[in-house]
Amino acid sequence: ADEVRNLAMRAADAAKNTANLIESTIQKIDQGNQLVKTTDETFTEVATNSNKVAELVGEIAAASQEQAQGIDQVNTAVSQMDTVTQKNAANAEESASASEELNAQAETLMDVVNDLVNMVGGAESGSRRMTGRPPAKAAPVRRAALPAARGKAPAPAPARAKSKVVKADEIIPMDDDFSDF
Repeated sequence: ADEVRNLAMRAADAAKNTANLIESTIQKIDQGNQLVKTTDETFTEVATNSNKVAELVGEIAAASQEQAQGIDQVNTAVSQMDTVTQKNAANAEESASASEELNAQAETLMDVVNDLVNMVGGAESGSRRMTGRPPAKAAPVRRAALPAARGKAPAPAPARAKSKVVKADEIIPMDDDFSDF
């Protein structure tokens, strides 16, 4: 009977140990189950956030592409503005040059007209007719500025006698015959 009692006690201890082990295992399984649920939720959250990050990266890439196109358009516009500015500067230089040339030609023409007036009607009466003012000192004639395209040098102004009035027909022969014209 001692042996049965010892055996029963050992069986009871073994059952108790087995129950404790089962209880401990159940608790560990519950803890593991909780960890698996938490891990699953975390992975789901990470996957959702990864999708959001992928969408944001796509939007950033699209925005970067739009910015690159905008920068290209700005560069093109600046290049066109530079071209227009250079053309305007060239046109302004050409206009200034043409203006100076026209001014020089106008001065030359005035000198020629003054010479003709002096030749035809005398300096005093001619200058009054042209300007309507009393005559001023005669400006020096710039013969070097006259165009040399005609091939002849202009005739010098004849020396006038103070008392003699020269008529235009005497100085400039007028042919009624324009056949040589």
